[in-house]
Amino acid sequence: MAQIGKKLESLLNKVSIKKSLRIIFILLFIVPVVLISIIFIFFLYNTLLDGEMEKVKTSMKQTEESINTSLHEIQNFSDRIYLNKPLQDILLTQYQDIQQVYNAYASLSFLENYLLMYDQIANYRIYTENTTLLDNSFIVKADYKTQYSEWYVTAQNLKGKPYWMHRTDEFSKKEYICLVRSLWTAQYKDYVGVLVVNLDPNVINQKLGKSIFNTAVFVDHKIFYNSFENFTRDEVDELIKIESNYSPDLSKLQIIKLNGERYGFIAEDIFDPDDSRLKFTVAFIIPMYQLIMATDRIILLSSLIFIFMLMLSVIVIMIFINYLDGRVQKIQKGISNVVSKNFEIAPSIGGNDEFEQIYVELYEMSKDIKNLINEIYRRNVEREQFQTRQSEMSFKMLSNQINPHFLFNTLETIRMKSIASGEKEVATMLKLLASLLRYNLGVKGKPVPLFQELDAIQNYLNIQHMRFADRVSYDIVTMCDINDVMILPLLIQPLVENSFSHGLEDRVSGGFIYIFINTEVLNDKKVMNISVKDNGCGIDEDKLQELNEQLENGLDDINSTHIGIANVNSRIKLFYGNEYGLSISSDFGEGTQVTIRIPVQTGA
Repeated sequence: MAQIGKKLESLLNKVSIKKSLRIIFILLFIVPVVLISIIFIFFLYNTLLDGEMEKVKTSMKQTEESINTSLHEIQNFSDRIYLNKPLQDILLTQYQDIQQVYNAYASLSFLENYLLMYDQIANYRIYTENTTLLDNSFIVKADYKTQYSEWYVTAQNLKGKPYWMHRTDEFSKKEYICLVRSLWTAQYKDYVGVLVVNLDPNVINQKLGKSIFNTAVFVDHKIFYNSFENFTRDEVDELIKIESNYSPDLSKLQIIKLNGERYGFIAEDIFDPDDSRLKFTVAFIIPMYQLIMATDRIILLSSLIFIFMLMLSVIVIMIFINYLDGRVQKIQKGISNVVSKNFEIAPSIGGNDEFEQIYVELYEMSKDIKNLINEIYRRNVEREQFQTRQSEMSFKMLSNQINPHFLFNTLETIRMKSIASGEKEVATMLKLLASLLRYNLGVKGKPVPLFQELDAIQNYLNIQHMRFADRVSYDIVTMCDINDVMILPLLIQPLVENSFSHGLEDRVSGGFIYIFINTEVLNDKKVMNISVKDNGCGIDEDKLQELNEQLENGLDDINSTHIGIANVNSRIKLFYGNEYGLSISSDFGEGTQVTIRIPVQTGA
């Protein structure tokens, strides 16, 4: 393979770029595309032919279901006759005179109605051995010959079970497919007679006529119904012979010849679910040209499209090759640009000769120089940014070392002076304030015990209560064990501050803040809910909806009035994940509730 590659490379190096590209185009494009297209058309042909076969199978199934429906309708009709108690009483009664028979028959008008209700029935007879009855369209006295006929005896032996057969009606002299069953009273106590229901051939022929294919129904290897008119007697006999030797298999289509024409023959047996004495077979006889006509059209169209696209591709490629050949003339100009230190050149001019190699080397060199310049610039920027961050961190560390120490000493001094002057309430407030500030300045962004966070909140609330007296009161209720629960610091305090500054600022008295903590299990995860509720002014509906949408999407562009809420929500999502955060519910004029939802975390 390597030797072949070298020989091909040597051959291409000896010819011009235009000829090289033509050879490559033929070997790597034309030949593979032609082979792939032939394989594809062959596959498409088989696929489309399979699709046409699926249509045949579907049509056959629909025809079978339609015929089966007719058979079941007749069986349902026989059930109605079988269970008709008034009819049984009339058939079993021994009458004394003809007038009594006429009077009894007058009550059997429903027999005529039954015939009108079922289109599938040509006619039906009820054979009885009651010699006192009279023959009419529906009731027939069974003579000695009938009583000992095979079909009559079989019906009696089956004890009411229906079965199918084909026989010639002795009245109309027509051959029918019929359902036969004996009639009995309850628990087979008394024999009533035999019911024969003849299937109307016109109904079956109508169902067959709806199929787009020539269809025939074979009964015990004889054609009883068909939808074709142009077959000769000899062809029909040939079909009967084919059906007799055919093994029904929906996956196979048998090719047959009738009068020199090729046909596809496919058949399937229909067995009545209650009896299989009579063999029904539905067969499709399809002209092969009809079966493959749509497939041939699509294959022809696909072939024309392929030839058109191939020719279009050849034209486009030839134009492109000529274009590349013209660009070779510009190589000298590219070399001149490189010599004159103009590195802003195109990445490639195409081809695989020595000119392209020189051009690629020049381009790579110019690209390396540009990348080097960009890298030096980027590193200088990063160095400056790093130095700036270092300076900021140093300043913050210095501030944290000086300010808390100075602040706590000052507050302690003021507190001691307050005690000395008898201002115990002021001293208490300063002590609470110092504890609150020490906690706020001491946290470092890592989770802290929840009880410490609640202690800080309680200090804050006590200070506010001392400031506003009866204007504001509070309550903290925990419905779970919080001793070992860890929480990100300073999540609750901004919400409490927000309730004071926005919810309760206009209340003269009766202000109340309620903090409620509980846990629940959501999606197999233990979740903690921390709610801060006030009875302040509330938020109108439109603004509330806008706030919740911004919190759900993790947006930070909330107006300055609720910047604390936005910060808390952002911290929760960054630390715990986007599925956690804040939600707000409010009734305008009645109050607001802000709920924190975070996962339960435990630890030292």
